[in-house]
Amino acid sequence: MGFGRLSRFAKPALVGAVLLTGSFAPPAQLSAQVRPPEVVKLIFNGNEEFSDNELRAVIQTQRTECTSLLLSPFCLLTNWGFAHRRGYLDSLDVAGDALRLRTFYTLRGFFNSSVQHVIRPEGANALVAFVVSEGESTAIDSFTVTGLPRTMSQTAASRLLGVGSGDRFDQIRLEVGKDSLVRALREQGYIEALILQDARRVTGGPAQVTLDVSPGRRFRVGEIRLAGAETIGEGVVRSLISFQSGQFFSQSRGEQSQRNLFALEAVRFAAITHSRAPGAAGDSIVDVDVVVTPAITRAARGGFGWSTDECLQTEATLTHRNLFGGAKRLSVTARLKNIFAQQLGGAFPCSDVGTDSDFRTLNFLLQTELFVPVFLSGRNSFRATLFGERETVPDVFIREGVGAEFAFTRRLNRRMTATFGYQPEFTGFDEESADIFFCVNFGFCAPEDIATVSQARWLAPVSFDWIFTGTNDAIQPTDGFYMTAELENASTITGSAYRYVRGTFQVAGFAQLAPGSVLAGRTRVGVVEPTRGPFSVTDPTRAQEIVHPGKRFFAGGSQSVRGFGQNLLGPRVLLADQLEDCAMEALRNCVDRLAAEDPGAFTQRPTGGNASFEVSFELRETLSQRWGMVLFLDAGNVWKDLSNIEAPIWTPGAGIRFRSPIGPIRLDVGYDPSGSTQLPVVVSLDNGTLIEIDNPVLFDPFTFDNPSLLREILRRFQFHISIGEAF
Repeated sequence: MGFGRLSRFAKPALVGAVLLTGSFAPPAQLSAQVRPPEVVKLIFNGNEEFSDNELRAVIQTQRTECTSLLLSPFCLLTNWGFAHRRGYLDSLDVAGDALRLRTFYTLRGFFNSSVQHVIRPEGANALVAFVVSEGESTAIDSFTVTGLPRTMSQTAASRLLGVGSGDRFDQIRLEVGKDSLVRALREQGYIEALILQDARRVTGGPAQVTLDVSPGRRFRVGEIRLAGAETIGEGVVRSLISFQSGQFFSQSRGEQSQRNLFALEAVRFAAITHSRAPGAAGDSIVDVDVVVTPAITRAARGGFGWSTDECLQTEATLTHRNLFGGAKRLSVTARLKNIFAQQLGGAFPCSDVGTDSDFRTLNFLLQTELFVPVFLSGRNSFRATLFGERETVPDVFIREGVGAEFAFTRRLNRRMTATFGYQPEFTGFDEESADIFFCVNFGFCAPEDIATVSQARWLAPVSFDWIFTGTNDAIQPTDGFYMTAELENASTITGSAYRYVRGTFQVAGFAQLAPGSVLAGRTRVGVVEPTRGPFSVTDPTRAQEIVHPGKRFFAGGSQSVRGFGQNLLGPRVLLADQLEDCAMEALRNCVDRLAAEDPGAFTQRPTGGNASFEVSFELRETLSQRWGMVLFLDAGNVWKDLSNIEAPIWTPGAGIRFRSPIGPIRLDVGYDPSGSTQLPVVVSLDNGTLIEIDNPVLFDPFTFDNPSLLREILRRFQFHISIGEAF
C-alpha cells in the first residue's frame, strides 16, 4: 500500500517521534508563514478491504498532484502552477481525517478498526500517512424483512436490498438498499412507504438485522388538472403525460411526463405536483396538477463557426414554436459555408475544403421544416422538410439538389427511438468536380459520358433509423453508451434512379476514470451494395450499376480518422492536370518523374468505397472550467467492396478543447504514420478527356526527398479545427 519502508514495529515509534519533535508549527503560526508545507506524499498502509482511492475520498487532506494525466510530462519536468493541483498541510485536518476514516470503517462493519496518522518532513514539504488496522469485520447472521405488500415478493426485495444473511454488516450499503426498496414501492403507488430498522449486535459477535416495511396505502391517480395549456392545447399536453386517471401513481412517470413537456420548444416551464384528494372517499387517491408556462412564440437565431473542412460558416433560423396550436414548430433556415475559402486559397485553417478552386466556392442550404411533436399519440412525432442545397464533399464531388424529407419517429422508451423516413431528391453533380469520381470508379472518362452520369436524377431512399441513448449527458457524456443503426433502400418502388441497399452501425461508450478524466471509445461500420438499374451512356455495352456518390463511404477528417485529411483515407487517385513542363516527354515517364521528384504536382482525389470501418479512443482530461485536453488514437479504412479488405491504419494524436457557449471548440493534431503506396494516376487532357495511366505510381509525399526527421514529422501532422466533440 505504499508505506512499506516502515516495519510493523517501527510504526508506533515513528508516530510518537513525530508528535514529540513538533516538526511543524501549529496552525496559528503557519498562517504567519508565506505558505504552509505542501503534502507531497499521501500514503495509506494496512487497508486491504478498501482501496487508496476510496479512502482518499473520505478525507480532507489531499496531496499535491498532477492536474491531469495528459500533463504528466510537465509535472515530471517542471513545477509549473498550471500543471499541478496543490495540497497544503493542516495538522488539525490530518487529525480529523483519522477520525473520519475510523468512522468510515465502523459504518462499513469494522467495529474494531483503528487509524493512526503520521506527519513527516520531506524537505520543505510533508508526507502524510494513515496507518490502518482493520480488524475483523462483523457479519450478519440473521436478516429478516417483514411487512412487505403482496405486490412485492421476498425475492424481489432481497435483490433490491443487496444485503442478506452472511454478508458484512455494512450500514452504508444497507441504507442504499433500503432506499432502493422504498423507491420500488413508491413506483407501485405506495407513496408513503417507510422502512424501520432494528439492528442488534453483541460486542465481538455477529449482527441481527430486522427491517419492518410499512408500505401504507396504495394510491391511484385521481383528477389530472391542467393550467396554462390553453395556447398549446390541452390534448397535446395530456398526450405527453405518462399516466392516466385510475392508474397507480408512479413518481418516475411524473418525471418522464415533465421531461416530455420540457422537450417542447413551445414550453418554457412545466411543473407536475400531486396532492391527496379531499374527503374520506379519496384517502387513497392523489390528484395531479400540471402547470405549463408557454414560451415566446417567435424566435430568431443566428451563428457562425469555422472548421478546416467547411471554412467560415454562418447560419440563421426563424422559428414559430406554436404554429396553429398543438406546439407545431415551423422553422426556416439559411446556411452558407466555404466563406473566404477561395480567398484563402485552401490554406490553414481552411486546408480541407478541397485542392481545386471548384471546391472552394460557396455552399448553401435553404430549408423549411414543419415539426409535429404529437402525431396520433404522445409517443409519435412527424417531420416534413423542403430544401434546396449545394453541397461539397472535398475533392470528391459538388452536388446540387432540391427535395423533401418525411420522417415518422416513435419513442419506444425513455432512451430508445425508431424513425421511418422517405427522402425524395432531384440531384445532380458539377461535371468538373465529379469527373474523376466517375472515371476511376466506373470507367466513364469521356466528357459526354461524364455529362450523362452527372445530370440530375431522382434519389429517393426509404430509411429506418434506430437510436439508443444511455449516456448521462447529451453534449459531453462522462458515463454510459449510445448505439445507432441505419438501414436504407432505394429502388424503382421508391421512385429512385439510383438503386442500392445501405447499412451503418455505430456504438460509443464513456467511462469516468477519475474526476475530470474520461475514457471514450467509438466504433463505426458501414456497407452499401448496388442492386439493379444500370446507367446508360454513349456506349450501352459499358453501362453498369452506380451507387450514388453521396452514399459511398469516405474516411479521414475531424470527425473520422484524424491522422488523415478530409476523406483521404481509403481508395484515392492522383490527378495530374499540369504537365506543361514535360510536353516533350512521354506521359508515363513524366508521371513517374513527378512522383519521384515532386509529389505535390499531383492532387489526391478520394474515390470512396462500398465498405468502411472506423474506431477511435480518447482520453479526455478537464484542466479547468473552460479548458481541456485530449489524447486520441484513431484507426480505420475504406474498401472498394468486402472482397478487398485491408488492415485498418492507426493514427495517434492530441488536441485541446475550449468550452464555449455554442459547444466545445477543438483543435486536434493527428499524425499520419503511413508509408509509400501505389496509386493510380489520371491525366486531364486539354479537351476535357481523362486518361488513366496503365500502371499505378509509387506515391510518397513524406520522405520522397530524404528530409530531416523534424521536417518529415511536420509533414505528417494533420490539423483540424471544428466545433463539437468527435463523437
